[in-house]
Amino acid sequence: MHVHGNMLKLKRLGIDTYRENIIFMRADCHICRSEGFSALTRIKVQFGDKSIIATLNVVNSDILAEGEVILSEIGFERLEAKEGDTITVSHPRTIHSLSDVRAKMYRRPLEDEAFFRIIKDITDGMYSNIEIAAFKEVTWTCMKSLD
Repeated sequence: MHVHGNMLKLKRLGIDTYRENIIFMRADCHICRSEGFSALTRIKVQFGDKSIIATLNVVNSDILAEGEVILSEIGFERLEAKEGDTITVSHPRTIHSLSDVRAKMYRRPLEDEAFFRIIKDITDGMYSNIEIAAFKEVTWTCMKSLD
């Protein structure tokens, strides 16, 4: 991955996604093509010493110029960025605790350390809302079966 080629300029449209980090990139963006990003890909977004994990939405219009991205308002807030700032995008680190979630889905018992890994990755913003919902559902289902 060539980090310097992964720099994009922020455009602000005031999009409220509640508490979900969302990034909007052009479908023909050179970074999408070179990095293999597609809709709903989780992407690390870096500005200075701050970073977030955002879900990609792909735009098929001229609302974005080449080299621009749109970030949800919560993304701007968390990065402490403003319109016109330059960000870097890349693949996030692998979420190893997802294998613990999958193990739980197959009704394998989890050690305390596995739960701590999952909770840490959730609080670090590594999980999407869908992955969190899956973890909650499988945990709730397992707890109900104990009754």
